[in-house]
Amino acid sequence: MFYQFLPFLISLYLLIVPTNVNALQGNIDLTNAQSSVGQRFAKVFCEAKKGGVNSETASEYALNNTYLKFVAFPDDEQYLDDLWSFTSKSIKDTCGEFVDIDELKELEIFFKEEGIIASNRDLYLPSFENN
Repeated sequence: MFYQFLPFLISLYLLIVPTNVNALQGNIDLTNAQSSVGQRFAKVFCEAKKGGVNSETASEYALNNTYLKFVAFPDDEQYLDDLWSFTSKSIKDTCGEFVDIDELKELEIFFKEEGIIASNRDLYLPSFENN
């Protein structure tokens, strides 16, 4: 009887488990963050901007379609600065003509705030431990 449910359980497991294994292993190193978070964030943000969406909506869209919400960054300001430098360069290279300097400054604040949340994930997620 258990074997009848095995394909369902495997499918459910694959849906629940994040595809980025580094998110489960703790802090993600900068190189992985650049490729899995920074590059993807820039790509999705630029797609939205090129589609005529304002920066605020584009940044929320990018947040919801990247690993930024799921990774655990080191609690290190320089790490976030380096990740933002990489991400902003990708944005400038990909859709710089659609983003002005003020929008980029606002996006930096947004990105770093989300990075701080990712650095302190345990402070923002409820604890399910029994006391």
